[in-house]
Amino acid sequence: MSGRRSTLPAALLLGMVNGAAPMAAADAVVLNANRHDVLAGRYSVFAGFQANLQRVLDDCGKPAPAVVPRGAQASGRIGRETRQGIQRALGCEALKQVPASSPAREGVLTEAVWRAVMAAEPLPTVRDRADALVLAFEATDFGDPPEWNLCQDNKRSAPRQSNRSAHDFVCYNMSDPCSLLTWGPRGATAGSGREIQFTLWMVWKENPALVEKAFGSEAGNLQRFFRLEGAGNRGCRGETPIKRFLCAIWMDPARSRHWEDAFVELGHVTLVREAYARLYALREFDGEKLRAFFELWQQLGLTANEVDYAFFLDRITQLGGPPEAGGGVTVETLKACMREEHRAISIHGAARRCLARQQPHETQPESRLARDVAYYLDAYPQGALSEKEIKTWASYVPLSAIHTFGLSEERPAARSEDALPLAFLGPDLPQARSSDLAPIDLTACPATVLSPVPRKPPE
Repeated sequence: MSGRRSTLPAALLLGMVNGAAPMAAADAVVLNANRHDVLAGRYSVFAGFQANLQRVLDDCGKPAPAVVPRGAQASGRIGRETRQGIQRALGCEALKQVPASSPAREGVLTEAVWRAVMAAEPLPTVRDRADALVLAFEATDFGDPPEWNLCQDNKRSAPRQSNRSAHDFVCYNMSDPCSLLTWGPRGATAGSGREIQFTLWMVWKENPALVEKAFGSEAGNLQRFFRLEGAGNRGCRGETPIKRFLCAIWMDPARSRHWEDAFVELGHVTLVREAYARLYALREFDGEKLRAFFELWQQLGLTANEVDYAFFLDRITQLGGPPEAGGGVTVETLKACMREEHRAISIHGAARRCLARQQPHETQPESRLARDVAYYLDAYPQGALSEKEIKTWASYVPLSAIHTFGLSEERPAARSEDALPLAFLGPDLPQARSSDLAPIDLTACPATVLSPVPRKPPE
């Protein structure tokens, strides 16, 4: 996971935070990008909205500036062009029923605007909105190149940290030593999670020619990639077969570009995106972790709501499930913390803030805090959160589950059905038990990458 820092000055964003609730209006918010652009995904329902909005504007004689340039694919990035497009479209016949008091006048995508532009298409679901919020943080959309995580903390501007072929190259990786390679909107990795291997294997089983065409001369290496051993429970900082394999690719600019291009190509294929989603729905991925979060909330005396659900999904993506027994975080410690949250407008918001405090990310505490604040920012009045919380949120990707996506503290979230196990994919599911390395894998990777410095580089 890489994340993206806000491009707006933190002081400006701090001034834009009003505390508890977004603007009240009869026309409910679906997506409000006035505070910060939102990367919702080029294959999301929001990209579909952009395409339809452009058609409305074309038919209305107001095509420019374009929301979607002629002949281009909708970007799924909701920003100035989309906001201005909504405002222009309000003068079109198709949107004449949008209330005069609607936040749409400020370029906000509201329910009335959605229905006018999308006709019979249902409103974005809680899952649609939660997925878009997670992607906005992950910043790894389908159709984008994957991200190499082997020297995650290196500074590209520093010569000894940017040229990985230099004799004096130093590799730093405190933040993400287990990922190795990250791809797609949920931040699938090739390291400890092996989501990339499973997804590609699923697609290969169904359509081997598709995968082999994308990888071309590298296709012969995929069977090894599916099965190479990783770190398991031994930690991620030392050498492993999968790290040696991927490092050999990364060290060769032509090979690394070849792999990047393959992932870009596959990300545009529906079959691949569907396999990716099916994998994450399995018990060992989202399924069991979501169930555990819902049960934790029940033990806290809460029925999980829409904001809670999005919070669960985001923490699963970056951190994993709720705290395990024996780890020091218990139902009792969370309840005790919640009782001290006297200024919380929502007890659910208090629960989310308490869990964020008691279960921080071990190696990425700042980005995890910034993301957590997005789920409880509007559950507190202005001035109730600490300066650290607000500044960390404002300098990262300053979105909010309520303000940005209109998720509700009042509406309960539907629990999904019992998830299928990973074994459901078949008896030939590739196991990470192989150490079948080619000669190039054994010699191409510098020791500093195999065992990176476990801290961030000096300033």
